[in-house]
Amino acid sequence: MSGWFPKPAAAVERRVATDRLAINIVEAGSGPAVLLLHGLGWDHSLWNPTVERFSSRYRMIAADTRGHGKTDKPDGPYDMAMFARDYAALADALGLKRICVIGLSQGGMVAQKLALIRPELVSALVLVSTSCKSAPSLRDNMEARIAAMDQAGPEAAAKIAAESIFSPAWRSANPAELARFYQWRAAMPMAPLNAATRALYDFNLSGDLPSISVPTWVIAGREDVLTRPEGMEEIAALIPGAQYRLIANTGHMIPVEQPEALTALLAEFLEKHVRA
Repeated sequence: MSGWFPKPAAAVERRVATDRLAINIVEAGSGPAVLLLHGLGWDHSLWNPTVERFSSRYRMIAADTRGHGKTDKPDGPYDMAMFARDYAALADALGLKRICVIGLSQGGMVAQKLALIRPELVSALVLVSTSCKSAPSLRDNMEARIAAMDQAGPEAAAKIAAESIFSPAWRSANPAELARFYQWRAAMPMAPLNAATRALYDFNLSGDLPSISVPTWVIAGREDVLTRPEGMEEIAALIPGAQYRLIANTGHMIPVEQPEALTALLAEFLEKHVRA
């Protein structure tokens, strides 16, 4: 399948060789660098509208995480620190000294870890629909997806995933897009997706977040049942000075369900905290 959202006409897609692996990116614009990290089972194309919207003022870079999209897919196991080191290597390969990192879901977990292991690199953070620690229920949910994939095939696993990442109202109102998601997810290579899924387990940064000192906004979806708003409130409370924002009428996948509301918040954040 093609990307979830089309590539902006002005954007360039390329693979960047790092000292760890080759990472696929789409980039456009110039100015302060903004790195966009997608969630589990997606790729950079989820952020294509954001790349297009802000490339007039920023160097927008959306990347495929290890095991996803056109980035290398070495055998697992994977973990969140591995993903963070991959993105640090990408920044180094691109010659970036300071970056704003915007991460969704698993990408938000990676963004937190990156800010902790490379504090001199990360200048600002936006954490969307994410968590600072994994819960037993998360493990159970993800193992159910993997079991469904093994027993009933990838489309069955995609249907389980959809129930947790899209709100009931969105699923009801968008049957064609829901069917498209099933096809999108079912077409992905299963081994690297499973390795990326298990990277979520035993993740806990709650004791480390108070050391993050960069401007941070935490953005939650009111109807998110995967990374619930109260968990997002915890992240905002742990990071000094972080601000919490709640978007109504959306589940976990805010860029899909409420893109205009998310874009408005990102515009406000970038205007305040990311300048040349």
